[in-house]
Amino acid sequence: MSSAGNTFEFVAHDGKFRTILLFGMPGSGKGTQGKVLDQLPDLVHVSMGDVFRKIPRFGKLGAEIDKYTSVGKMVPDDLTMRIFERHVRILELQEFFVPGEQTLILDGLPRTYAQAQMLDRLLDVVQIFHLKIEDKQLARKRLKARALIEGRLDDMSDEVINRRLNTYYAETYETLSFYNPELIYDIEAGQPMINVLRDIAIRLAEVKGRLLAERQAHAESQAQAPSPVAVDANR
Repeated sequence: MSSAGNTFEFVAHDGKFRTILLFGMPGSGKGTQGKVLDQLPDLVHVSMGDVFRKIPRFGKLGAEIDKYTSVGKMVPDDLTMRIFERHVRILELQEFFVPGEQTLILDGLPRTYAQAQMLDRLLDVVQIFHLKIEDKQLARKRLKARALIEGRLDDMSDEVINRRLNTYYAETYETLSFYNPELIYDIEAGQPMINVLRDIAIRLAEVKGRLLAERQAHAESQAQAPSPVAVDANR
């Protein structure tokens, strides 16, 4: 946090979007944690699942998305990237996201190795939270409870839920291998949600401290570097 006590001063590189990734199987609670973190002024939560669901199904793009999501399949990578980039542009235009001043919390993206490669040109990933839940029955219970609350009837189907869990193990988990293992922080997501949030907050404080120390060390090295000697062209 900054001196005001309520902002995160992560450093962006090469004009990329400063980003924290939330990984986890369906039902691990990553969407819940993302929404809580979004309450901090310098963190902006983007859930690709929510982005997909908010696109009107009666439109051409919505119908194309629904063709996959209604049967528990993942939206193709190229279509996902187009939608993500458009969504971020809209957030920028509305000033809901200010690159350089705010950090993205990405939930549900990337979900494949190919997506991680595509996003590498856009994102400066400073931390990855991997919410692990070993109890599949707990994950199913959470998904069905969420379906009842939010009217997401697809999640009530055991067949669709099983397909999503299998997809997670087959494709999404592999995506983590694209990133430096030092960025990945595993959290037990089967514990109470408030405890998961506690673990995330503690880790964010540690990451902030590390990055600020790196900034200070870089500034000191720049200050100690010898100034270039001017050359008299007339000599």
